[in-house]
Amino acid sequence: MKRTIGWIIPTLLATAALQVQADEREGGGLNVAFTDCTEFVGVEPVPESKARALVPSQYQLVVDDAGAKLVVRIAHCEGVAVNNRPAQAGTVAHLGIMLYSPDGTGTDPNTAINNYTLTYASNVPVLVNGLRKQGVPAQWDGNLTYEVTPTSATNEFYAAVSPDGQDAVTWFLHGAVTEPVIASPFLANWWSYSKKGEVKMATNIEQIYFDFGSTVSFFTARNSFVGDLLGSNGVANFPLSFRGKFASGQMAVTRKR
Repeated sequence: MKRTIGWIIPTLLATAALQVQADEREGGGLNVAFTDCTEFVGVEPVPESKARALVPSQYQLVVDDAGAKLVVRIAHCEGVAVNNRPAQAGTVAHLGIMLYSPDGTGTDPNTAINNYTLTYASNVPVLVNGLRKQGVPAQWDGNLTYEVTPTSATNEFYAAVSPDGQDAVTWFLHGAVTEPVIASPFLANWWSYSKKGEVKMATNIEQIYFDFGSTVSFFTARNSFVGDLLGSNGVANFPLSFRGKFASGQMAVTRKR
């Protein structure tokens, strides 16, 4: 099986790269349609000095008495369609640091969030390659796992992120989540900066349902940069977290130099 995977993954990525090159000839940028999605987001205070070292100086961190904010997000969608290509089921997982809006969009903390992207992983090849072309450090994770198992009172939740790559950060989530019922619009801006310029990944969701009663733990290696940021192997229970569910969302990926 490992031999099979060894040649399948490069083939998928190479095919996706050709698709992205065609997209760029057609005008560049990415538009991604997400359908039938659920997600989990956890927020954990971390030392401001350590967070500051991971984020370019032009971005202003959200900081309070508890420190800066590490944002952990994973979402699974039954449909992920990049630049109007056929949709496929897929999962995305990010780690980031919460920001004040760099461009004046998404300033209401009840209906929007801005984060600087530390890591980005997905099992959708054309999405990974499209983001790489823009300068986002996206990583392929063919074993990306997202499980929600109904139990008697809540739902057991498990996620495992282990991207390919020598410097990839492996992390896990496990706990209990309940069904989202609180409706709201939401705008999620994830930012990235590289020698190619500044990338904004703006996902607009006209209606998402939230639940704020989840109890979920986070685990990672202490010797990873995330473990160093936390000063431990994880988070026993996020002080702020939510589970989301939405029928559709649109992500526009733009880059400026």
